[in-house]
Amino acid sequence: MSGSDYKNIVEILYHNAKVHGDKTAIITSKNTITYSALAHRVKAIAQFLHQKGVRPGDRVLVFVPMSIELYEILLGLFHIGAIAVFLDAWSDKKRFEQAVETADCTAFIGVWKSHLLRLRSKQLRRVKLNMTTRSFKNLPAGNVPIYSSETDNTALLTFTTGSTSIPKAANRTHGFLLAQHDVLKKHLAPNPDDIDMTTLPIFVLNNLACGTTSIIPDADPRKPEAVDPAAILKQINDNNATTSTASPVFYDKLADHCLANDLKPKTLKKIFLGGAPVFPDLAKKLIKAFGNTDIEIVYGSTEAEPISSIKAEKLTQTPYETLIKGLPVGKPVDDINIKIIKWNDAPLQCQDIEDVSLDAPKIGEICVTGDHVLKDYYNSPEALKANKIFTSDEVWHRTGDGGFIDADGTLNLVGRMSKRFCCNDRWYYLFPLENALLAIPEIQIATIVENDGRAVAAVELKSDKHVSKEVIFEQVIKLGLPCDEVRLMKIPRDPRHNSKIDYHKLLVIIAV
Repeated sequence: MSGSDYKNIVEILYHNAKVHGDKTAIITSKNTITYSALAHRVKAIAQFLHQKGVRPGDRVLVFVPMSIELYEILLGLFHIGAIAVFLDAWSDKKRFEQAVETADCTAFIGVWKSHLLRLRSKQLRRVKLNMTTRSFKNLPAGNVPIYSSETDNTALLTFTTGSTSIPKAANRTHGFLLAQHDVLKKHLAPNPDDIDMTTLPIFVLNNLACGTTSIIPDADPRKPEAVDPAAILKQINDNNATTSTASPVFYDKLADHCLANDLKPKTLKKIFLGGAPVFPDLAKKLIKAFGNTDIEIVYGSTEAEPISSIKAEKLTQTPYETLIKGLPVGKPVDDINIKIIKWNDAPLQCQDIEDVSLDAPKIGEICVTGDHVLKDYYNSPEALKANKIFTSDEVWHRTGDGGFIDADGTLNLVGRMSKRFCCNDRWYYLFPLENALLAIPEIQIATIVENDGRAVAAVELKSDKHVSKEVIFEQVIKLGLPCDEVRLMKIPRDPRHNSKIDYHKLLVIIAV
């Protein structure tokens, strides 16, 4: 069945509980739960929340790390028509307060330590109803009727990282979640026999809707860079994982461990990477480390996941003359429409998207529309104005990513349009520069940004490499790249995946 046969994800869970019964739904390092037991717990939590006074449309702040408890709570909220306001595990006091203000939350559910923030925050103390995860222990069976949600009712609010501005609240309606489920089901092709390890919270919801078993990695989501690859490999092998969906840094560390110890995941058939760009060097390493495993790189964003995808093997076969123009991310998925539009850092309003579209293969901003493309932000009119284009019959999302579509129909990325810079009357884009810099063997990750009219190469060396910035400077110049200065440094990454360069923080560091 497709998502269109249901009104919300929780209805699909209840269907799967009847069909799959005692099949394991979620596995963690500490415990497991079956589909039937999960459905029982969701109904019990829904009853408890209703008795506490939570009503349809209420915004409930949820700060619970990826766990069985998280999905019991999310689905319990969906059951009664409440809105889950989800915060990532790495969220700080400022992010808590922004979420409470944006969503005007009436309740807060969090691990007990998170409630200590209420001692330091007036905004959090204004939330009337507060519960810890311990509140949901040993609940009796629930029988409150499932709320008949409309497809345009909000189910879930998640937040962008906010690295360049105030985090935007992505308004995920029940219809949006169902449309995203349909696209992911078609593209990732999971089945009830699969056992999927994923670090991405939204993908567990999709697995539950597909009847697939999810493994939540034995890792601290607050520190993605500190994942223990030995523990992860053991978890994969012990639980016979067949698929895995995670960020590049997750697989990078696992690949290093496997190569160093001549090990391989025993049962892994498919890997999907998402959340950050993947350059050919990493793709080659993953292919070498994981043998016959099918590796696919997915391009998307908070507002549109997925947009396109490419096989790792095809990426590694891309000629250098193509890579210096842009990073291939594959053909767009069938359920999305893409246009490359003229770059403008101001809001765009037009009756016809063709008015601002560019002919291939010109570089411009990637703009997308489709049923699984977010059409709205919650209580964020300025973000809506800046990031959406409303035509006569469609809502288009401006990704902010630069790119072009080549003659083969492949989408190529060049980096954030706002971070391109002009040097000697030529425009430079970050991804081609970053890929070129990886040709220098001592470099782990690097980029070139503009600071006060100067091209600055920010370089992070591999842990076992020790060379001077003068040596790096000479190699950068030999590559024909713009460079007035080299800075050797620890490059800041995004807090969610620790995979993407945080350009906002980087520019602040360089400007000092």
